[in-house]
Amino acid sequence: MNLLLVTLFACGGADTGDAEGARLPRPIEPRFEPAPTVLVIVVDTLTRRHLGPWLEGDGTAGWDTTPRLDAFFQQSTVLADTQVVRGLTGVSVSSITTGTWPRVHGVRDNRDWKQPWNRMLPELFQAQGYTTLGYSANTCQFIDRGIDERNCTWIWEHPDGFDGQVDRDITLVDQLVSDLASKPADEPLFLWLHLIDPHDPFNPVDRWYDELHPEEYTGELDPEDPSMLDAWILAETELSEEEQRHLEAVYASQVRETDNQIGRVLDALAESGRYEEAVILFTSDHGEELGAHNGYFFHGCSPYQQTMQVASAIRAPGRLPQGLVVDTAIRSVDLAPTLADVAGIGWEDFRDGESLVDELVAGEVSERPAFFERSLSTAGVVYAGHRYILDVNEGFSECKPYDVGDGIFPNEREELYDHAADPEEQDDIADQDPETLAMLRELTCQWVTEDTWFAYKADETHPLVTACRAVLPAEEGDEPAKGCAAAGSAATGLLAAAGLLLGLRRRAQRPVSLPMPKS
Repeated sequence: MNLLLVTLFACGGADTGDAEGARLPRPIEPRFEPAPTVLVIVVDTLTRRHLGPWLEGDGTAGWDTTPRLDAFFQQSTVLADTQVVRGLTGVSVSSITTGTWPRVHGVRDNRDWKQPWNRMLPELFQAQGYTTLGYSANTCQFIDRGIDERNCTWIWEHPDGFDGQVDRDITLVDQLVSDLASKPADEPLFLWLHLIDPHDPFNPVDRWYDELHPEEYTGELDPEDPSMLDAWILAETELSEEEQRHLEAVYASQVRETDNQIGRVLDALAESGRYEEAVILFTSDHGEELGAHNGYFFHGCSPYQQTMQVASAIRAPGRLPQGLVVDTAIRSVDLAPTLADVAGIGWEDFRDGESLVDELVAGEVSERPAFFERSLSTAGVVYAGHRYILDVNEGFSECKPYDVGDGIFPNEREELYDHAADPEEQDDIADQDPETLAMLRELTCQWVTEDTWFAYKADETHPLVTACRAVLPAEEGDEPAKGCAAAGSAATGLLAAAGLLLGLRRRAQRPVSLPMPKS
């Protein structure tokens, strides 16, 4: 165990680079009294343009999708342009909750799940004496560490069966509301809530769909059937205006019900006497395409704004401004350090992200490069009002519906979009602005090569790393990274064994509660 601790302290985890790049702690000293209640709300697959402040165009103008969130935003500091690291839940949430890039925390997709090696938000609050409560309607991994009481409708077996994903969310919120009512008023609480809707399959919530789309739809498009959407994508079927509005209304009905459930949670906080002093973070893991690029309806392939841009908000009365809207692009890796800072527990671990508290209080946030990736062949950055994408494979096939046949989500090797002129990223200007293209290419490639993404050997041979090294100017004395990368494979086995042992001990000390949902 001592060898493991030495290795991790020096290297920051397995396969993490040489000693010069060691991931040493980057502390944030507490500046506030610890907040008595901290709530994190992550809504799965919530595209920004379906939230009230940004509803416009595409037939959505005039809809009322998020009345409770709209009111919450007015009481909060709104990070209107939050850029996520990838359009996949496991990767994105791992960055949100650890404040590190995927190449650091090590979660690269939703398959073959492994948790981040570095500590997650629930563990930070648990170490500060909070009772930590976890609620997830998506996969349960995000509430598997640092959580005293775990509730996951993803694995619950409802005696009557769940009526779609919205029912999983409702059942989860029922449990959260009940738990809040039972907790002593002076018990410090950290709550993690992950709602799955709006997520495919796009099942309409009838009462909201009928309100948003009162005219009867008689066409063939069935958003509830992912296989039909897959077929339409592969056939390059272009949606009519009526079909697009139907799809948008089905998705928006899910958003409206999610807003309703968030309202129930906020009401329960108020009824328990906790709301006024609570620190609340609202965000999403990623958005959704809904046909915006290549006729694609989902999110796993998309490196574009519709999927990668979400809205976040932090309500922290007396700590952050209320009603401030920040339009500067911020990174999802900044959310965890900012929350830990404003909630008064500080930060002790390594982090890529920055606390934005000082800048938010001052009302002016500096722009930082917001990097992202897609699998191991695509990386890019949002910076200086542009999105740059480098795709060495010029396409991607490992997600719905491209995991069948010869289909591939098409990309150019390099793409560039100007957000001022083209906020929906429909006009690739890579061949029109060589100066910005070169600047963002170098910025992206510095990020790709500045640290070890994988084991040392993989770094030397992977096409994305090779492509970047070919375009970056060589520096005198450049040598392949050694040290931590060489020790990585040994540390990985020790880490896995130690992680299992620590997990067993933690659960022995804090029994996991899995209450059955109410029938």
